[in-house]
Amino acid sequence: MDAPEDFETRFGEGEMSHLMRADEVPPSGKNVKLRADATMLAALAQRFGVEEVADLAADILLTPLDKNCLLASGEMRGRVRQLCGVTLEPVWTKVSEKIEAEFQPAHMAAQFIEPEDDMDAEAPEAMQDGTADIGEWVTQLFAMEVPAYPRAPDAAFEGYGQSADEIAAEDKKPSP
Repeated sequence: MDAPEDFETRFGEGEMSHLMRADEVPPSGKNVKLRADATMLAALAQRFGVEEVADLAADILLTPLDKNCLLASGEMRGRVRQLCGVTLEPVWTKVSEKIEAEFQPAHMAAQFIEPEDDMDAEAPEAMQDGTADIGEWVTQLFAMEVPAYPRAPDAAFEGYGQSADEIAAEDKKPSP
């Protein structure tokens, strides 16, 4: 499948977009259950350039951090089918991840500076007009878990049809 050239998704227009206003989340928090329907799954497969997205769901607890910010935490899970990069046979990948992010107004999120020595620091997600797109956040996290080069469990790359002697001779050639 060909992946689209433009990966930009406008706020609130993603395949699985689910908008939540910070002022609609009670102090005790709000549980949000997301599940992509068949139309969404087909659109996600096209967006990701994969054979099939068979499932994508998330259970999220939203908790207000203050009147303008939210903490989202929970779990996402799904399944994606791709072609093995070696055998071209279908390969299924199951995704199940704990997820968490802080949502802040865009002007606050834009000021976040990732410390050089803190590789685990996570930039906050940007909200627009007091609204967080929880569904697009889940979609992007899922996309990051889809293998770039899927491989069937027993697949082994045997080279380009060269013999061991040909490979050894090529390895001896000086690099340009």
